[in-house]
Amino acid sequence: MQAIAITGIGVINPLGIGREAFWQGCRQARSGLRAIETFDTGGMQSNVAGLVVGFDAGDFMPSRLYRRMSRISRMTVAASSEAVADSGLDLDGLDRERVAVVVGTAYGGSSHVEAFFVSLLQDGPRGAQPFLFPETVPNAPASHVAMYYSITGPNSTFCQNAISGETAIQYACNLLNQKIVDVALVAGAEELSAILYQCYHAVGTLNPVIAGTDAQATPYAGGGLVLGEGAGTLVMERADFASERGARPYGFLRAVTVTGGAAAMGHYEQDGVQMLRCMQRAVRQSGLKPAAIEQISCSANFSGELERVEYETLRQFFKGQRQNLRVTPLKYLMGDFGGAGVTRAAAILLSFRHQTPLPALKVEALRQNGQVPLQWDQLAATKPGNALMLSASFGGGSSCIILEA
Repeated sequence: MQAIAITGIGVINPLGIGREAFWQGCRQARSGLRAIETFDTGGMQSNVAGLVVGFDAGDFMPSRLYRRMSRISRMTVAASSEAVADSGLDLDGLDRERVAVVVGTAYGGSSHVEAFFVSLLQDGPRGAQPFLFPETVPNAPASHVAMYYSITGPNSTFCQNAISGETAIQYACNLLNQKIVDVALVAGAEELSAILYQCYHAVGTLNPVIAGTDAQATPYAGGGLVLGEGAGTLVMERADFASERGARPYGFLRAVTVTGGAAAMGHYEQDGVQMLRCMQRAVRQSGLKPAAIEQISCSANFSGELERVEYETLRQFFKGQRQNLRVTPLKYLMGDFGGAGVTRAAAILLSFRHQTPLPALKVEALRQNGQVPLQWDQLAATKPGNALMLSASFGGGSSCIILEA
């Protein structure tokens, strides 16, 4: 695999709107989890989520472009516009057939799915609202990004639960390595809607935490999921292409692997066999040794089940390689959503640029239970070199990405 350069970052997230605000939220380990005020949560087991607050699509594009977009499409286009500007790409000077748009999302525009279905139930087939329908398909955000930039290259959307963003990154790598494209805009996005929250409540997977509007939300460790939303975009290029145009990369993608293990419906892989294999393959692909990994981003999400598997697998993978193992479970701050992998990768890349490691927890924190405060370590400024990002999804999917400064 050729080295892939990441030259641009855009982020719309509960921790901050824009990559620098997001970085400050990460660096301070500031929680973006808060009480939901945008829809009614009465009678539910939880009222907390990682919500994007203060986002205005008009800050990124004219109203004529976004007025019929769903929230997820607006956030994705906004994050992409920031990433493209950050990369310094001159799209007018490129062959737009050699630019790809790849998006990962678990559920797409769920709010428009509900609105269209309700209009169908209320008014029948002839009364269903046709202008809502285009946003019900998961590939709507990718299509809007392509139309916004008049990109005519490959356009793909991946829906693989909680590793949708990671799968999008892997596919973009394939396009770049095969020289099908020169540049790929890779996004991961999700919107939190009333119907989506209600579905998770109905199957009993939400974290049972109720917070007041002004209170700090403290989820129960091991108590269940805390959902989130947001969008992140990376501009990915082959290293030689980025070098020729004089780009300044945040870092390089050295390896990305995806595996699937046996899991019961709605659950994670129990024994971690394929998760461990995923990490071993990624490190082999990167040419690194486990001892060379300086930062570890895990996908722990308060479920308890995932924490147990990640804890055991990480301990096995790094056994004898290092002491005081620390991990950064960014979903503890921003919530869990399908396209979160792209944003988690952005956080690592921003730590490279700022030469400051992400705040971390001792790996033993993944074994906590109950409503306990998290003790984040603010690590001393240094020059982080290599990072491993471990991801997992219910259904048994695992992903591992290796990034290098």
